[in-house]
Amino acid sequence: MTNDRITIGNEKFSTADLQLLTGQDDVKTPQDYILLLARVLRDPLKLPRHLSDICCLRLKEEDLQEIRMALLRVQIDAELRMHEDIQRYQQRRYVSQVIEILLFNELLLAPKEIVEEDIE
Repeated sequence: MTNDRITIGNEKFSTADLQLLTGQDDVKTPQDYILLLARVLRDPLKLPRHLSDICCLRLKEEDLQEIRMALLRVQIDAELRMHEDIQRYQQRRYVSQVIEILLFNELLLAPKEIVEEDIE
């Protein structure tokens, strides 16, 4: 898409954010949970207002996989672009990590603790 904004319903969303969240160049009709993530990314400081919407999501297994991939893409993108605008990308990474913890109880990209085994 050539426009940097797309109108869905009465709301305008960043085309780049929708492309990032869906992993597709041509964004037509994203799922409602993708639009919810796009709203949070648009203004990360509004995450507290969206917590009940996020916690009440009832998703099928395939939708859970899709939302997790969207959250991972945001985290990876934020790390790669951190030098462009540190505050913006730290906030985006933070909200995507909080949402991932709320939905999955863990961070897939979090460093794992090394458990030392006794070798005898």
